[in-house]
Amino acid sequence: MAARRQRFYDSGAPASILMLILFIVLATLILSLNLSTQGTSGNIWPGSKILLVYGVIVMFLSIGMGLYVAAHQRRIIQNHLRGSVLLTCLLIMIVLVRLGVRQDWSAYLIVVPVMITATMMTIAYSQRFALGLSAFLGMISMLALAENEAITFREGMGALLATGSGTGIAILMLREIRTRTKLIEVCCIAGIVVFVMTVVFELWQNNNWQSLLWKGAWGAGGTIAVGFVMQGLLPLIERVFRVCTNMTLLDYSGATRPLLRRLAVEAPGTFNHSWQIGMLSEAAAEAIGANGLLCRVGSYYHDVGKLIKPRYFVENQAENVNQHKELSPTMSRMIIIGHVKDGLELLREYKIPKVLHQFTATHHGTTVVAYFYHEATKKESEDGRVVPETEFRYPGPKPQSKESAIVMLADAVEGASRAMQEPTPSRIENVVTDMAMIRLQDGQFDECDLTMRELHQIEGSLVKSLCGMYHGRIAYPKQEKPAKNQTDTTKTTNAN
Repeated sequence: MAARRQRFYDSGAPASILMLILFIVLATLILSLNLSTQGTSGNIWPGSKILLVYGVIVMFLSIGMGLYVAAHQRRIIQNHLRGSVLLTCLLIMIVLVRLGVRQDWSAYLIVVPVMITATMMTIAYSQRFALGLSAFLGMISMLALAENEAITFREGMGALLATGSGTGIAILMLREIRTRTKLIEVCCIAGIVVFVMTVVFELWQNNNWQSLLWKGAWGAGGTIAVGFVMQGLLPLIERVFRVCTNMTLLDYSGATRPLLRRLAVEAPGTFNHSWQIGMLSEAAAEAIGANGLLCRVGSYYHDVGKLIKPRYFVENQAENVNQHKELSPTMSRMIIIGHVKDGLELLREYKIPKVLHQFTATHHGTTVVAYFYHEATKKESEDGRVVPETEFRYPGPKPQSKESAIVMLADAVEGASRAMQEPTPSRIENVVTDMAMIRLQDGQFDECDLTMRELHQIEGSLVKSLCGMYHGRIAYPKQEKPAKNQTDTTKTTNAN
């Protein structure tokens, strides 16, 4: 029992439960504000009854939301800062709904706070999580609408269904943000859906055309306005929720970025190698449905640690100049392994998004620095000493995601293929398969959710890409020089 109690405390659940209770109390007070004081001075039961009803409904809806968060985004439970930010955002949206009801705005304007929440949760977390949170906020909003006696049951249901339709369309279309107008485009399409649904439900209530067009315009206009608002708030959302959207990744993929520009000048071989890894890993990631853009940009930065000592890495060495000839294998090992730590320090110095740090930290995992391990083994075998393999392993960690595992494998096969004398398709295929099996058997993929089927698909994509990079070329015939007597004759003819 003591162990279970300790695990419960360590999971962060107690603080999360307290925050949820605080949220229930505040949400109930916001929704029932002014309603709980409507009873007469001599009888407080009408106001207390309303407060009790709202409190019970909000409690059960909030418990359902808490269980949903624990099931699909456990990191929110474990990270109290994330949890407090999420609950604060929901409370702000409830306040907006309450103010709209107080001002007698159209019921269809509840789409605005719900759509804002949906886009924020999609950007910060996932589409499935955004759908659940949007449904919760939609039901809470209906409680606020129930206060307005001018809103009929049909109109309330119409507002809920129109909001749900537009929000669902927006979430499902907002899988990636690769252009600056993506949010606006998605909200415009959602606005059209909201307008059509509003008109349909207003026709259901036999309202006149002027009324239904006016209410449809309110709902559609609010939905479209969300796109422009969220476009401006996107950098703030990334900072608050500590996420990195595809727009930010595209910003950091340019070769004019200070760190990449320095890599191109000081370590051109590493820069070219990283660019090729980016092409290989992006294609492999898209083959299994992973984030190809994240793989490509992460590949650009995975070897930046080589900037500290670029001449000690073979791709930056001049011909027949090997900096390791004068060093012992142990010293060479320290330099080679050190580029991972140096890379992480450079990423922090240049304020590169944290999501890209994983590629620098894990692109070698805990693999062995094979060349220098064999050199040390040969040297120490003469003295009868056995060199522990653990001394020549990278410190790790191992890849934690599919994307970082893809970059690790792409890095290995690109270097091995480049070292081949004649990289024919069959040889490339054998190299890719061997490198994948070596890392699989070494346990490098144990901490990421990569399946054998996906690994096979990644191998096929890498083979295809490498064959395209090292394709055969036609040997052009050399142009023969004209004979000397023929040249003299030509000159004489031209002179005449």
